[in-house]
Amino acid sequence: MTGIEKILAHIKSQSDAECGEIRRASDEECERIRSEYANAERDDYRKLINEGTQNADRRLERLNSLAVLESKKQVLATQQEMVSAAFEHAAKKLLELPDNVYSAFLARYACTASMTGTEAIVLSARDRGRVGGDVLQAANSALRSKGKTASLTLSDRTADIRGGLILSGGDIEVNCSIDALVAEYRNELSPAVASVLFD
Repeated sequence: MTGIEKILAHIKSQSDAECGEIRRASDEECERIRSEYANAERDDYRKLINEGTQNADRRLERLNSLAVLESKKQVLATQQEMVSAAFEHAAKKLLELPDNVYSAFLARYACTASMTGTEAIVLSARDRGRVGGDVLQAANSALRSKGKTASLTLSDRTADIRGGLILSGGDIEVNCSIDALVAEYRNELSPAVASVLFD
């Protein structure tokens, strides 16, 4: 082997050694980077899973709250419907009273609502024919017994009401219809009715 061959062999040997060292270092660096990215990927994955789980939990909590709220609204609406039905039932029961009891009931309201004792009693078409004369007589009798003017009259006109009466005196009308009476007592009695129905 000549001197040049020896030099070339030495250079090749050094070059191979350096290339091997560079390859080994680059392999180690690649492995380090791959490991870092795998760890970062795992951390990102865990972070995304945790965030997703937290978001799902928050959404589930919101949906549960909305469901509870909607349920309460439905229960309240149903309770209000039942209270309304109870008052409607009461109105129907008043309208179905026997004639003598019903006319006494109307006479009492006419007497209580009368300011002058000279008003006209306006009834529904049904009630006018059914109990008109009895209501007028009983109301005037009640006013007389209290020492008040007892000159109520039965109006020729009829009112567009289910039952009860309207007391008309000049420009003033007092609505004593069954619906008005039930509505008047509804605010006051609704809590008690609800208590009976739902407790």
